[in-house]
Amino acid sequence: MKGGKILISNIVLALLAVTNCFSVKAQYDITIEIKNFKTDTLLMGYFWHGGPYALDTSVNSNGKFAFRKKNKTLEDGIYFFSDTKGRYCEFLICKDQNLKFKTSDEDWIKNMKVKGSKNEEVYFDYLVKSDDLGKQYQLAVGNRESISKQEYEDKVKILTERNDSLKNDFIKNYPDHILSKILLCTQPLNVPEFPIIYKEDGSVDSVAVQHERFCWYKLHYFDNIDFGCGALLNTHKKIFMDNYERYWQEVMKYEKADSILYYAEYWINKATDKKMFEFLVKDITTRYLQSPVMGHDKVYVGMVDKYLKTGKYTALTPSDIDANIQRADTWRNLLIGKTVPDLACPENDDKSAWHHLDELQSKYKILVFWSIECGHCTTEIPKLNEFYKAYHKIYDLEVFAVHTEGDTKARDEFIENNGITWINTNGLFASYDWREYFNIEKTPVVYILDSYDKILAKHIPIDNLKQVMDVLERGGFDL
Repeated sequence: MKGGKILISNIVLALLAVTNCFSVKAQYDITIEIKNFKTDTLLMGYFWHGGPYALDTSVNSNGKFAFRKKNKTLEDGIYFFSDTKGRYCEFLICKDQNLKFKTSDEDWIKNMKVKGSKNEEVYFDYLVKSDDLGKQYQLAVGNRESISKQEYEDKVKILTERNDSLKNDFIKNYPDHILSKILLCTQPLNVPEFPIIYKEDGSVDSVAVQHERFCWYKLHYFDNIDFGCGALLNTHKKIFMDNYERYWQEVMKYEKADSILYYAEYWINKATDKKMFEFLVKDITTRYLQSPVMGHDKVYVGMVDKYLKTGKYTALTPSDIDANIQRADTWRNLLIGKTVPDLACPENDDKSAWHHLDELQSKYKILVFWSIECGHCTTEIPKLNEFYKAYHKIYDLEVFAVHTEGDTKARDEFIENNGITWINTNGLFASYDWREYFNIEKTPVVYILDSYDKILAKHIPIDNLKQVMDVLERGGFDL
C-alpha cells in the first residue's frame, strides 16, 4: 500500500474515454490536486480479484483532476490514481463517494491532505507512517555493507517491531476499518501447540499428530479473513486472492469430495456480505466444474444442488442456472460409485448380432467410446489393445468398445490391422442414448466398471491404466 509503480497498458489508457464534468450531482466525485504536476493525464483504477484495472481518466486542469460519474457508485476497496508512466498512489473507498485529495508532486503520499472522509484521513495517516518506516528499512539495507552485522540486525529488528506495532495499533483503534481487515489478512495464523499422541507401543505417533494439525489448519485457514467484508475482493492479490487460491489449489487439492463440500459450505456460511457470498459460490462451483481430479465432479454437483437448485444463488441468468442444473443432473449419474444401466449395441450396421454390457462376466469392465474418425483415438486405441493383451488375464478384465460414428468399414479395417479381439459395437444403434447419458462430447472416453457395472474410475488416460488398475486391486480410490 505504498507508492510505487503499476504496469498499466497504454492501450487501456487510450481506450478509456476522457471524463466529462457533469453539472448534475455525481454518484462519485473525486478530485485530485497535485502541485507542480506537469503530466496531462491522470488515471484512476481499482483492484478486482487481485488485479489492477483502469476505471477512468481525467485531463490536467491547472494541476487538478476530476473523476465524476452521475450513474455509477464505487464499491468499497482499494483504488489508485496513476500517471501514464506508472507512478501511482492508492486510496480507499469506504462508503464515502465524494473525496478531495491535495498533494504535491515531490511526494504524493507524504504531502497528501484529504477532505470528505475520516476513514480516508486515518488511512493516509497510517500510510505516511508506514511509508516512512519503509524508507528507513531501505536505507538500512543500502548501508548494510558499511555497518556491522549486529548493528544491521538491530536496526531491522527495531523497524520490524515498529511496523508490527503500527499495524496492531491501527487494528485495535479502528477494528471496522477496511484497512484493518486488509492488515489482518496479512497476519500469519497463530497455530497452537498440539499434544503428543502415542502409539500402543509407547512411541510417538507423528502421523496422528500431523493429521490433527492438518485438520486444525483446514478449519482455521481463513481465521484472519473477514468473509463479511466484500471489499477484500477489491484489493491486491497478495492480500486475499493469493491466500484464497492457495487454500483450494494446495490445502484442499487431494481432499475427498465430501470434505471439500463441507468446508465450502463452512466458509460460504461466513460470507455475510452479498458480493463475497456470490463470489465464493460462483468460484467454487466453477472451480470444480473444471477440476481435473477424478471424483471432484461430485463437488460441482453438490454446489449446484445446494445453491443454484435451491435458489440461494441467483447471480446468473435463468438460462445459465438451468444449464448448470441440467449438467449436474447428468453428472450425478456418472459419479464414482454409481451403477450404469446395461448398454446394448449391435456389432455392425445390419444389427444382426447385439452385445450387452451385462454379458461381460469379468471382475473389471473397460467401457470405451471411440471413433475411427478421431485422430487421437487412432493413437490411443492401439495402446489400449496392448494393455488389454498384457493384463486382461492378470486383472480379469474385458473391454466393451462403442464406436461413436458411422464408418464401420474403416473401423473394421482398423480393428483387423491392430489385432483387436475385444467386443466391438456400432454405437449408432443402442438400447438408450449413451451420448447423452455418458455426456460424450469428445473421444476417446474410458470408464472402468466392476462386474456389476458400478463406476470405479473414469476418464482415464490410456497410459495411466496400469497404475489405476493397481490402485483398484489394492482397494480402490478413497474419494
